[in-house]
Amino acid sequence: MSLQDQLLALSLIDERVVKAAIERDMESLKIALGEYIDLRKTIRTCLLDQPVASIEDPHAIDLLRKITTGDGLPTDRFIGGLTSTTESGQLLEEFSEEELDSLGSRLFYSWFSHVEYVTGLSELRPLVLRSSAAESVVGLVRQVKDCYAFQQYEAAYALCRTLIEASVRDICVQRQLFPDLGENVILFEKFNWCQLREKVSSASLEERLKLVYSELSTVVHGRKSVSKDEALYAFKATLQIVEALYDAHGL
Repeated sequence: MSLQDQLLALSLIDERVVKAAIERDMESLKIALGEYIDLRKTIRTCLLDQPVASIEDPHAIDLLRKITTGDGLPTDRFIGGLTSTTESGQLLEEFSEEELDSLGSRLFYSWFSHVEYVTGLSELRPLVLRSSAAESVVGLVRQVKDCYAFQQYEAAYALCRTLIEASVRDICVQRQLFPDLGENVILFEKFNWCQLREKVSSASLEERLKLVYSELSTVVHGRKSVSKDEALYAFKATLQIVEALYDAHGL
């Protein structure tokens, strides 16, 4: 089952949970909750090593953003009232020791604790787009996630700015905003950041882009150190502005 199909199936189970709760059908509620938790954990496990999720269905995109940003679905909030939550407000589906060993072996082969690595990755959501992104964008999302998981917060923070720049260039190429350049992407070196920014954004979106980019530049220029919380906030803000830019261009 594809990620998109899993998300749509999760939505249907969520509706069953809500219906059973309203009707006080405890047996149906128990069954639906079990299915929901199992499928949500499957999705969460798949996302640990998936920097970008390319999904066509708008509803599935909305679902993925909800379950990975802390908003959650009604079932998440229902379970959240009964169990613990993470600091970001996301549902904490505890991995068993066996699952952690398996994930650690698959994702990381070095001295660093696989528990710390998986925990770090689980705090970061993927970039969610309707279409595919350039390899440079995909690679940068992965690098930011890895830096964060390795507790290299300044590196993660600084790479967020590079991710924005790569995304802007990708949009310019995909939408041929500089048609005279053809396929010779290297000619982008002749344009400065302001020129590229103005090509892909305007009005309130451009102001948001300026604000996020300016804040990210403080670390690039060595004007501040970064805490874990600041790195997490920067990553969330970066994905939001990048997704808004792709959405604005129908990508």
